[in-house]
Amino acid sequence: MRTTRFNYIRNYDPRHKPVLPNCDDGPSKTLWLDSGWKDRPVATEELYDLVFDPKERRNLAIDASYGPVLNEMRGKLASWMKNTNDPLLHGHVPLPPGALVNDMNGVSPKETPGRS
Repeated sequence: MRTTRFNYIRNYDPRHKPVLPNCDDGPSKTLWLDSGWKDRPVATEELYDLVFDPKERRNLAIDASYGPVLNEMRGKLASWMKNTNDPLLHGHVPLPPGALVNDMNGVSPKETPGRS
């Protein structure tokens, strides 16, 4: 959810680690993996002040002074999800029958996908 001032991100995935196959293999990924990226936590919520932090480097969702903004953004997202009948409101969104997916605990997108 984005306003002119803030960007709010809500991660619905129950895992709290990066899904490594979602990133192409290459020198940057190798450096990140060698530096411990696999074990870095992924926040459930993220809030960024686009005026003072346009590169979105400081997650304000954990800063109590931004509680009112965080609650407002949560409300905006909840309203949008309700108005659009977002499928996440009904729980986990299943993959289509026969979909091929990479192992979310894998490392590379080149690994052999499995059936859903």
